[in-house]
Amino acid sequence: MFIKQLTAEKYTVKLRQPFSYHTLTLNALPYVLIKARSNTGLIGLGEAALAWDVTGETQAGAVAAAALAAPFVVGAPIDSIADVKNIMAKLEVNLAYNTGLKAGIESALLDILGQAKKQPIYKLLRGKIKPFVILQKTFSFEETRRDLAPIIKSALKQGVKIFKFKVGGEEAREIKALQKICKQFPGINIVLDANQAWLEPAGALKFLWALKNVKIKWLEQPLAAKDYDGLAALRRQTKTPIMADESCHNLHDLKLLREKKAIDLVNIKLAKCGGLLAAQAMIKYCQQNKIGCMLGDMLHSGVGTAYNLQAACLGNFLSYDLTLPARLSADKSRGLKWDGFKVFIPAQPGLGVKL
Repeated sequence: MFIKQLTAEKYTVKLRQPFSYHTLTLNALPYVLIKARSNTGLIGLGEAALAWDVTGETQAGAVAAAALAAPFVVGAPIDSIADVKNIMAKLEVNLAYNTGLKAGIESALLDILGQAKKQPIYKLLRGKIKPFVILQKTFSFEETRRDLAPIIKSALKQGVKIFKFKVGGEEAREIKALQKICKQFPGINIVLDANQAWLEPAGALKFLWALKNVKIKWLEQPLAAKDYDGLAALRRQTKTPIMADESCHNLHDLKLLREKKAIDLVNIKLAKCGGLLAAQAMIKYCQQNKIGCMLGDMLHSGVGTAYNLQAACLGNFLSYDLTLPARLSADKSRGLKWDGFKVFIPAQPGLGVKL
């Protein structure tokens, strides 16, 4: 079996409500849908989630890059995981960066292979069976301006264990809101995500000091992505665990952050590292070096979420920060099963979703 065709198509999904964090306000999600077709007629799907503030990708750029990638994909054999690794290795050498696009291409290739082998992708990668995962609840800037008590009560009843708050926008208001939530729900797990909000460790320390009576499980990406030394300095000065997101795209970044003693935890995203194969190497390194990891995403529709759920079976994650379908106005895919914050891992061959 070999790949006969690779196509890339722009599509945009509107959000029901704006989603804001420190660097962006999103009203819609720009994607590129990847389709790979085998000579046997199988069609594989992938979703290139494009985050120009993180990976530097845009729709137009991803479509153009897909045309550059096609010669290394079309005509290539696709009978084993080794074949997929070979294709992705060639792309890594011949097409720099473009990790969202690469993740979408890899998804389409693994979808075809899984269908051919009659196995879900995670089984091809020797992942452990998980019937479902329960997502954390993430609040954007807009959501923290509301009365959060009813939302948190409902989420707790649905089994949510972790509540994540985007911070670094209106700090005084955010501090008051978090203090209020702590009083109302003293037992919940609160995590903060600053998305590079502060230029210096002092800004993050000031914010944490104001929340000294609030139990915070971890602080995600408080400083600029490349400020590894600043992260290390901040980590020395606070007991709050530090998680890297934008600072850690791949295994190379992860190793460097560990060497600098800059992090306690890492947010692994397939669109940020380039796909499941790259993520699997990061997960293994975290396990070997006792670095906690969570599974995040770039905001996805069902195609991308199905791919992320395959990753959920490859490691022991502290949390799952994936996209709830309620955030989207529509979805081009079908196949995922949801029950509130609970999402079931697809058990069908390949990716587990269709258009």
